[in-house]
Amino acid sequence: MTQHILKASEQTVHVGVIDRAFAPVLDIDAGDEVVLDTWGMWGHAIKPGDSFEHIMQVRQAHAGRGPHSLTGPIAVRGARAGGLLRVDILDLQLGDYGFNLITPPPKSRGLLAGEFPQGEVRHFVFDLDRMETEFLPGMRLPLRPFLGIMGVAPAAEGPHISSVPGEFGGNIDCPDLVAGTTLLLPIWVDQALFYTGDAHAMQGCGEVCQTALETSMKRVHLRFGVEPQRCLDRPHAMTPEHLITLGFHADLREAATQAVADMVSWLAHDYGLSRSDAYSLCSLQADLMITQAVNGNNGVHARLSRRLLAGLKSPGA
Repeated sequence: MTQHILKASEQTVHVGVIDRAFAPVLDIDAGDEVVLDTWGMWGHAIKPGDSFEHIMQVRQAHAGRGPHSLTGPIAVRGARAGGLLRVDILDLQLGDYGFNLITPPPKSRGLLAGEFPQGEVRHFVFDLDRMETEFLPGMRLPLRPFLGIMGVAPAAEGPHISSVPGEFGGNIDCPDLVAGTTLLLPIWVDQALFYTGDAHAMQGCGEVCQTALETSMKRVHLRFGVEPQRCLDRPHAMTPEHLITLGFHADLREAATQAVADMVSWLAHDYGLSRSDAYSLCSLQADLMITQAVNGNNGVHARLSRRLLAGLKSPGA
């Protein structure tokens, strides 16, 4: 096992676009670890105290692409299309500050966009010792860092806007994917071509105003593995407490259907349940969460306690 260092720079970051044609910025072997950092939105262009008007100018300068600064891609030798990339999230360390943006219509996908036609920005400074930040006087919120974007190169050629998630992962925006979690990504092109960014200090499920607490990561420590004989249709995850399946679709019900179908298949394949047992168990014990409803494709994740499965066949994690 080798540990690699990958620093965010003009040479290692793509802003707003995912493309399988991008050349890898790092080549690693399965089993290797990577320590990297990520930039904030729009190429790390937003600084503490920047005005809402300035942020809108930065946003306009990047029109036609997403706002996300993506470190990568990382090529994993031996990863083949049709297999599975395992990403163990070992450590996440936040930057010092962040912001939350209410974008005004007509270009906002926030659920109450029409109620906030002027838009606004809130800036935050993080207390990294206490892992909290002040929201209002007398109200402090706990920091719970995660990476909004983790993904591999899509199957389809050409540029993909970074905002829209899919079967390749990408802008998943699932706040359960904190340190200690394993993300499983289906591989669509050889070498996988993994990338990450869109650091969040916290987010509620739904991300209803279109942004979380947007920030950067000083340190992201990941370990990569490859399972060549196993393929999934969409990303799955394992936290210390839960199995998680993720669905993505413009139609919220279809995204929910994908998440449930994938959980039933996972329980049947890895834990030996009949599909009817797995379906019933999901109805009794699984929670369907709206991961986000603001990224073009809606996200729904199904979450099932791993404790319930302790006596059954395990996926080895």
